[in-house]
Amino acid sequence: MGFPEILLAAATAGAAGLGSGVPVAAWGRTRDPRFLLIAGANLALLALGLVWLWAYAAPTPPSYAVASLPEVALGALVAVLLLSASLLPRRR
Repeated sequence: MGFPEILLAAATAGAAGLGSGVPVAAWGRTRDPRFLLIAGANLALLALGLVWLWAYAAPTPPSYAVASLPEVALGALVAVLLLSASLLPRRR
C-alpha cells in the first residue's frame, strides 16, 4: 500500500467513526431503527478502514487485509454515499 491507500483508508475509518456517534444518539432519543442501521453501517466501514490500516502496519499482513487503490477508493465512495444518504429527509 502506498500513501494514497493509507490516506483513503484513514479517511474512511475516521469519517465512519465520527459519523456513527450522531445516529447512535438519535436512536437513543427516538428508538427509530433507521438510525441504528446507519450507525451499524458506519461501524462496519470503520472496521474495514482499520483492517486496511492494520495491513499497512503489520510486517507480514494476511492476504485478505491487503487492499489496492481501487478497493480503498470504492470503500471511500461507499462511505460518502452512506453518509450523504443519511442526510436526506424521510418521506411522510
